[in-house]
Amino acid sequence: MNSLNSLPVGSKKSVLLKSSFSLFITLFIGWLIYEQTYQEKINTIKAKQDEKLVLISGDFSKELSSIKKLTRILAQGPILKSDTPNKPLQSKQRRDEINNYFLNFAAISTNIAQIRWLDTQGQEQYRINAANGIGEIVSPDELQNKQTRYYFQKGMQVSAPDIFATEIDLNIERNQIVMPHQPTIRVTYRTDKENYLLDGLLVVNFNLDYLFDQIKSYNQESTLISILNHDGFWLLNPDAELEWGFMYGKNEQTLALKKPELWQQIIDGNVEYGSHFFNHSLYTYRRFSIFSLREKKGRISNADKELIILISSPNELLITVRNAALRLALICSGLLCLISFGFIYREYKFQNQLLALSHKLHIEKIELDIVNRELDATIKQQQQLQEGLIEAQKLSSLGLLVAGVAHEMNTPIGGAVISVSNADMALNKLNEAMKQGLTKSTLESTTTSIGENLALAKVNLNKTAVLVKSFKKMAIDRHNDEFIVCDIEKIIEELLLSLNSRLKNSPIKVKTVFLLNKQVISLPGIISQVVENLVVNALNHAFDEKQEGVIEIKVEQATNNSVRLSVSDNGKGVDGEIKADIFEPFYTTARGKGNTGLGLYMVYQWVTQILKGDIKLHSEPQSDTYFKTQFIITLPGLKAKSHYD
Repeated sequence: MNSLNSLPVGSKKSVLLKSSFSLFITLFIGWLIYEQTYQEKINTIKAKQDEKLVLISGDFSKELSSIKKLTRILAQGPILKSDTPNKPLQSKQRRDEINNYFLNFAAISTNIAQIRWLDTQGQEQYRINAANGIGEIVSPDELQNKQTRYYFQKGMQVSAPDIFATEIDLNIERNQIVMPHQPTIRVTYRTDKENYLLDGLLVVNFNLDYLFDQIKSYNQESTLISILNHDGFWLLNPDAELEWGFMYGKNEQTLALKKPELWQQIIDGNVEYGSHFFNHSLYTYRRFSIFSLREKKGRISNADKELIILISSPNELLITVRNAALRLALICSGLLCLISFGFIYREYKFQNQLLALSHKLHIEKIELDIVNRELDATIKQQQQLQEGLIEAQKLSSLGLLVAGVAHEMNTPIGGAVISVSNADMALNKLNEAMKQGLTKSTLESTTTSIGENLALAKVNLNKTAVLVKSFKKMAIDRHNDEFIVCDIEKIIEELLLSLNSRLKNSPIKVKTVFLLNKQVISLPGIISQVVENLVVNALNHAFDEKQEGVIEIKVEQATNNSVRLSVSDNGKGVDGEIKADIFEPFYTTARGKGNTGLGLYMVYQWVTQILKGDIKLHSEPQSDTYFKTQFIITLPGLKAKSHYD
């Protein structure tokens, strides 16, 4: 910063002010980076917890829904209904049928641990024990009375077709907790004496051990999963010593006692889902009723209790996240400080170079103006060249027209000259005969010969007059820039007459189809030039040398009083890569043969700019259609006028 002393006083203040402002901005940005980074990492942890929450909720919902359906399906078995053949309930055959039905049903699900059918006094009448889909029938002398069990008492109060489900607890046999632990839910279905063989209660024990094992597998470093009942006892905890405290009388092993503030936040209010920070950990929970299976007239009973899924992060995780965010913020702030002070120093250096650069820019601007003027002159020359080529194309078209008319006139004029010469010779013979003595037969033959030759000369001169009249009309039309009433059929016939010298000895035949019986208001000269260019283009490009072919000119009525004019040929067709550029100026595939590439460009300009119409090219060289190439011209909005108007 020694160079700072060389700056003026105003510049020094400006540099110091910018430095202070940059320091403030970098510190502010560092704080924002810290907040944003910390929040993003927290959101990432929360997203993982939410993901596990959704996954576990889905597993529980799917399992409980399956339990509900299985219980109802079991109760609908015809073998249990009272309308089965009359057999004593306790007969061996009846017992075998029911036990076999229960065995077969237990085989369809590995979750079923027991199926029991109790009478109204709680006495087991039928019971099978199952494990992994393999069932075992319990003999009558081993059946127990479950009258004092809460699930029997509450299940008897729920009428079919509703069912009752217990809370999730551990399986107990003969007042002893089964080891290893078997998380169990019991589902009951009331069977009345009117519809079933036994007035009592169907009880199905579902083993949820596999479900708890699956949930345990979801534990990760940042997601520790716990399942609690409505009293805050752990059904599942990363520390197995805290699980099932209520089954062992360990009333102190509840979240309500160990973390009362967190528990209060979870149970307060009607919010079933939420996230809370507590003791440097992030907790995400969801409360939901597992007793939606306890249905009564289609509604969940008010006595339903909730199951709580609680997912927490390790205590040290948030501290690690905060430290990582702080380190990143400090690093970014330091880098921003260095960068900002570096930019301030560079700005000072740039100020010294600004004047020189400004002067250099001024010089370059002058040079650019000179180049632009030269470019404008070049563009004007190019435009003049293009206009000259267009005029040359017009003159070429006119030259072809004149050559064709001259060639066609040569034959009738030559015939007329020969006829007049013959008449003159006959007249000379008549004069000689008159000097030597004229006979009647000589007079008659001479006058007949003179008459025939004069008549033949008249016919040829009339043909010449038609050609001259047609050429004169076409020349006038092509210089007329006003819309007039014209007959497209006559325009095309006169054009083909002028092209006859080129077409009559060509293997390419021109066919015309006129389906329009109206005159139109248009520019006949432009229409003639458009058709001429399209026909000449087809003759030059569509066919190979000496190849026979057909060019069709078709005129028909289109929609909305528009005229559709199409020029089609059955030649080679136009490839796809050529179609995109075919109407561009100076584009040609036969420049070596003297073509300038302006023919179709002028056609496009005449149709779209002067006739206010539209022209499209349709060509499919590989198709089976007769005409491989079609130029379709639509002249919209023309007012059609009948021949009789």
